[in-house]
Amino acid sequence: MGDVREVQTLVIGAGPAGLAVAYGLQGDTLVLERAERVGGLSASIYHDGGVFDVGGHSFHTPHPEVQELVERLLGKKLYIQQRDARIYTHGVVIDYPFQKFYDQINDPEVVRRCEEGLRNRAGDPHLAANYEEYILRQFGDGIAESFMLPYNRKLWARDLKRLSTEWTSQRVAAPKGATERFLTSGGERKPLQSDTEVGYPMEGGFEEIYRAFRKSVPEVQLSADVAHVDPERRTATTSDGRTYAWKQLVSSMPLPELLRIVEGAPAEVVSLAGQLEYMSLRIQMLLTGRPLSTGIQRIYIGDPEIPPHKVAFNHNSSRALRHRPHHAIMAEVSYSEEKPVAFEEIAPRTIEMLRRVNIIEESNDVTWQGQMDVKYGYPVYTHRRPELVGRIKEWLAARDIYTLGRFGSWEYINSDACIMEGLSMAEEMRGR
Repeated sequence: MGDVREVQTLVIGAGPAGLAVAYGLQGDTLVLERAERVGGLSASIYHDGGVFDVGGHSFHTPHPEVQELVERLLGKKLYIQQRDARIYTHGVVIDYPFQKFYDQINDPEVVRRCEEGLRNRAGDPHLAANYEEYILRQFGDGIAESFMLPYNRKLWARDLKRLSTEWTSQRVAAPKGATERFLTSGGERKPLQSDTEVGYPMEGGFEEIYRAFRKSVPEVQLSADVAHVDPERRTATTSDGRTYAWKQLVSSMPLPELLRIVEGAPAEVVSLAGQLEYMSLRIQMLLTGRPLSTGIQRIYIGDPEIPPHKVAFNHNSSRALRHRPHHAIMAEVSYSEEKPVAFEEIAPRTIEMLRRVNIIEESNDVTWQGQMDVKYGYPVYTHRRPELVGRIKEWLAARDIYTLGRFGSWEYINSDACIMEGLSMAEEMRGR
């Protein structure tokens, strides 16, 4: 086995949650990361001057302490601008979100159906039995059928009746006529609006936030893939044979992957993790040979004939990226066993859509194409999710193994919430 290194706290995963808990704990804390860079799902990819983020990112938070920490770690180098998101629907680009700006569609019949459905909607959406019913109750059948149902079926890659509604107040904007604001305090996430201000590192990609975190945590080891955890002996061993003895273990690994490597995990607990649902992502990267004139940052797409549900223009994330000679476009496509995707069709269909809306002029404006696969893209809020996660976490915590982050808590949370979760866990651990 070789030498065994002892540490007070071992953290698996150098994404936002793992780095934040290590930052909060300090002391005898070691972070192991299987990739060659920090950031996890918030990492960036660089190619020929273009900067791509995994899924497209911007920084916004209802946690003032997270805002202050990120600004301090970056040395105040956070570029702030108003969010510019759009919807592609019925052949045109309208403002985001659809349910507030459907009247910008140039088809009077579609507008009429949306308005009529909104007037005639029935039932309290908070009493909906599932997400599909929530959409119909909240927006009426016109908005639902014109965009909300096809878009969400693309995004979640499954029957929407299998989704609960516990998360909707944080993610789904209200319909036309309702006044909302994204909160920058209070700790409760609210849906992004057309006037929400978002941040991004002034230089480089979104990953720069987590590179800054790395400089402020005790130790991070990259290319360290944890392959075995022995809760009885309190050891963790990497795939290349390094062994670490820990007093407490924190993991941001997806719960099914963690339980697969934990020795002695009961079949019942492993089975619980196997019942957690997620959708995978295929990220299509497109690099243009010249700067693009659009200022749009995101386009959301409900049309089932166009593979991505979201296209992000990363060059519009900061002034520095805008001034680069090559611009990066990222198309995000979710898939599952219920919704297979022809990966070879993503690029040509996305490029055709971008030509249609005059963002690029010709197909040969795209000088490079690349794809990456993200097995765990978004956790799915099934009706049994809270029960399954609660029972898994209880079994692990009894062995001083704690989980956090998007797939360690199995919550659809952004990087700011992962940071907050890591800081809160560190405070709780210090108090034990």
